[in-house]
Amino acid sequence: MNEIESTFVKPFYLKMMGLNALRSADDLWADLIAASRTVTVHEVSWMLGTGHWRPVVMGAWFSVAVAAEPVRDHLTAAMSQSQGSLTAPPLAAAATLVAGSAAVPAMTTYIEFMTASAFRDGSENVVAAAVEQLGAEVAIVPTEEGRRAFLGIHDVATRLADAVRAARPH
Repeated sequence: MNEIESTFVKPFYLKMMGLNALRSADDLWADLIAASRTVTVHEVSWMLGTGHWRPVVMGAWFSVAVAAEPVRDHLTAAMSQSQGSLTAPPLAAAATLVAGSAAVPAMTTYIEFMTASAFRDGSENVVAAAVEQLGAEVAIVPTEEGRRAFLGIHDVATRLADAVRAARPH
């Protein structure tokens, strides 16, 4: 395990993967904010680009804590390459904040992958709700459960982004 993984992934990924942040983020909020204040664009880009779900999850969360433009392409690439519910909800929440409508093609790719897959885990509904939130045409109509889950996970991402901005020196 490298230093990025031991500092920014291992302490958080279990509580922040999938929709776990809806239940667990507050339990580690102070540590998450502290880590978010020190993470760099390079570290976030590395996490998003590993292709391994644990760092990708945390790369998504930490992407809201750094300058958007340098991580936008890494975030949308990770979204389009996501293969399930462990990474897709955090990626969708972060992508709506960091990339906005530029993330729609990546989210659409994910939805198409999941709807064509025998392994549909419901995360396509969360991602479809993200596309809907951005006002874009949605490949599938998200379920109410998917909409609620997206709004909850998006709220966690927004609170994290706001808390980091408030905590960073000006």
